[in-house]
Amino acid sequence: MSSQTDDLQDRNRGIVRRYLAAFNAGDLDAFDALVDDGYVNHSPSLPDPAPGPEGLKPIVEDLRHQAPHLRFEEVHLLADGDLVAAHLLVHGFGSEPARQMQIERLRDGKIVEHWRVTA
Repeated sequence: MSSQTDDLQDRNRGIVRRYLAAFNAGDLDAFDALVDDGYVNHSPSLPDPAPGPEGLKPIVEDLRHQAPHLRFEEVHLLADGDLVAAHLLVHGFGSEPARQMQIERLRDGKIVEHWRVTA
């Protein structure tokens, strides 16, 4: 693997970590810098949310309203090309954390697509 590829993957992991930190802090303004205007959320529990940060912010607000102590804990974060896969523990919705898998696709330093499965 080339150092250029390693640099891209490190940068993409850093962007996803900042994205998760913004969820944890409820920092809605952070999504303007992290999420592309054409961002598509493919989560099956959210049919057809609006694109971009403006579609994501109400989702974050609702999640934080449901679970004020919501916190995503990183278990594994793997990068390959323009994709980052995150294995997470989701705290705040019950006495035990839920397990979640997310895949984020990035382009030009921003997240452009999101997929999620929570168990």
